[in-house]
Amino acid sequence: MAGRDIDYNVLFIVAGWIEAVAYGFLFCMFCVTLYFTFGGSSRRSYDAHSRILLGISTSMFLIATLHACIGCYRLVAAYVFNGRNPRGGPAGYLGNLGHWDAILYEVLYATQEVLGGAAAIYRCWVLWNKQFKIVALPIALLIVTIVFGYWTDALFTKQGTNESTLHELIQLKHWIRTFYSVAVVQNILTTGLMIYAIYRNYKQTVGANLRSFGGIRMTWLMRTLVEAAALQLLIELLLLILFLIGTNIQYIFLDAVVPVIGITFNAMTISYRLRILTESRGDTQWSSSFKAATASSQLPRSDHSQSTRVGVDVDVIELSGNGSLYHKERRSSFEDV
Repeated sequence: MAGRDIDYNVLFIVAGWIEAVAYGFLFCMFCVTLYFTFGGSSRRSYDAHSRILLGISTSMFLIATLHACIGCYRLVAAYVFNGRNPRGGPAGYLGNLGHWDAILYEVLYATQEVLGGAAAIYRCWVLWNKQFKIVALPIALLIVTIVFGYWTDALFTKQGTNESTLHELIQLKHWIRTFYSVAVVQNILTTGLMIYAIYRNYKQTVGANLRSFGGIRMTWLMRTLVEAAALQLLIELLLLILFLIGTNIQYIFLDAVVPVIGITFNAMTISYRLRILTESRGDTQWSSSFKAATASSQLPRSDHSQSTRVGVDVDVIELSGNGSLYHKERRSSFEDV
């Protein structure tokens, strides 16, 4: 295992630098999200759904900000005030998981993972017409994540817990491995359920002759979900693999997970908004074509037909039991169908 490790004094510097870069991306994306929410001609109406998503986005940004600040504090405390620490120098200070700043650092990481999982479950619940049976398994996995995540943080408070000796602590090793594994499985499951919900309604549009209005955008929406979830899934999968191998290279990616979760959440919002802006020039042509298509392809609604928004963070697509109709994002332009 020693042959696969790198010097901890170098490792923590590199990890802090990568987190700083990721946080810079998150800061820019959060500012763009706020602009799309409050400013410009795309300013949207508020409802409970949009307020919840904005609250989640803000919470993720604040957690990432606090996590980055604690990380900077730990680097300064290690390399400035503990540079000649007889217990291993800077690496000895940063590797001691019993310090209050190290525990807070890990609690923020676990909280961001839990919040990211809860946000994915909420989006999945909305896409599946608020059916709790669909999200029952993801909720169970989220509970497992909460228990294993925070209990692992509690185990860090035991005297003698150190980064370099984690693989010698069998109980702690099992808890961390389970936490990483559940995070990966939950990410794959929720993303897959969201994509399948959109694909199912995409198939329904073929029979309603609305494929050119809803179908094309649904395929783009599915691709967007995969691309947005891929970055977080890739890092979490790397963490799991590197932890199982037993190399300390995992810590290079560990600190970046907190801002990456926020980036993943905001990426879908920004992508939707940019898509709407790039297509705004064709709104006039689209409106006339849409009315002609809906007039020639109207189907009777059943009493059990239900509808839900697919736009997750913007009202892009409205799904119904009989088909899918693409709507312009501004509420004032919604057609009554």
